[in-house]
Amino acid sequence: MYAPNAPRPLTVAYIVPMGDGLHSFVYREIRELLSMGVNVHLFPTKTGPGPYEPSASWPVHSARPLAVVAANVRRLVRCPKRYTKALTEAVVAGALVDFALGALVADLVERHDVHLVHCHFGDHKFFIGHFVGQFTHRPVTVTIHAYELYNNPNPKMFRYALLSAAAIVTVSEYNRRVLEREYQVPPDRIRVIPLFAYLPEGFSPRIPGDRIIILTVARLVEKKGHHSLMRALSKLPQEYEAWIVGQGPLDVRAMAKAEDVENRVRVLGRLDDAQLQEVYRAATIFCLPSETTPEGDREGIPVALMEAMAHGLPVVATRHAGIPELVEEILVDQGDTDKLAGALLQLGRDPGLRARLGRRNREIVAARFSRRNVLLLKALFEALASTPSSVGQGPSESSRNVPEAFANAHSQEECHEVPP
Repeated sequence: MYAPNAPRPLTVAYIVPMGDGLHSFVYREIRELLSMGVNVHLFPTKTGPGPYEPSASWPVHSARPLAVVAANVRRLVRCPKRYTKALTEAVVAGALVDFALGALVADLVERHDVHLVHCHFGDHKFFIGHFVGQFTHRPVTVTIHAYELYNNPNPKMFRYALLSAAAIVTVSEYNRRVLEREYQVPPDRIRVIPLFAYLPEGFSPRIPGDRIIILTVARLVEKKGHHSLMRALSKLPQEYEAWIVGQGPLDVRAMAKAEDVENRVRVLGRLDDAQLQEVYRAATIFCLPSETTPEGDREGIPVALMEAMAHGLPVVATRHAGIPELVEEILVDQGDTDKLAGALLQLGRDPGLRARLGRRNREIVAARFSRRNVLLLKALFEALASTPSSVGQGPSESSRNVPEAFANAHSQEECHEVPP
């Protein structure tokens, strides 16, 4: 258990995706925690190169197949009752891979004397973290972003993990309501802690040019509304052009060609931080016309919107999911390309309005979406890590939905030491 006044700092395990490097918001969150004196160990579910790579000094633990097998054998020998109860849960929920990886992470968590396990995204990262909590009795927390609420890869396992989590962090009040309404999570177990954006120093208002540059920074996926933006662009004068930053499965060039605006669309791909700063400085307007997909997928609160607002850009977005919690104006109904085009036309023709909204957007980010939010996360970690028995305290009312075979998975079984 963590003691706030102890000489050894708080140590947290982060289970995260790293298939294209770290997500920018995860990278920045970890960097801020490190600057606050928190030790962070990274446990990636996938690894690959990307713009946001862990620094050389950050401990990163990978999973080798033989190490996974050995960890499971040790767990079975050390704590047979705890292991078999967790295994029963994994079989019922169809989460055997997450269970097996959880045993390895549990070994490393104990070896490095980690106080708490935090997972980004309520999918397989959370499921692995859940089993780590089963094996080690460390508190497990999660940050729920968006997609996992609507298109979760394992809805049954998601519900089990929600029940046992020490606390559930989410990025918007909208998500909080979904967790309460759709997943019956008690309000006192949810913490709304938005992500954050850095406020660039030396900000100065843009000098109007001949071209009106509409910038979008987002993954090229349906919920980001690129098709709506192309349709809106087709209704605007020729001096309006769109710069598209991001990568993904959608073919934005084909969309632009279909709307006969391909000569006014620049697809820039994925950019690093320095390149992003340049396009933010060059843009006139930021637009993200997010929309609910036919499968029900939605946004949380897009970090790209925060970053654009931090750079003093006026934004046009949609009344969608948690976005109205960030953007005061200008908002249009999702899918309404006439209103979207009208808002972009108005901003393009009114530099005074652009300047006013840009200043207000920076104020909003500074007040509610700044790096201070990481202090709230750190305080939550410290409180949970210093509280005995903070693992698996799901409400008894909800626990009736958990199969009896593992309803008591956190039993106080004596475990035998087995050398690594």
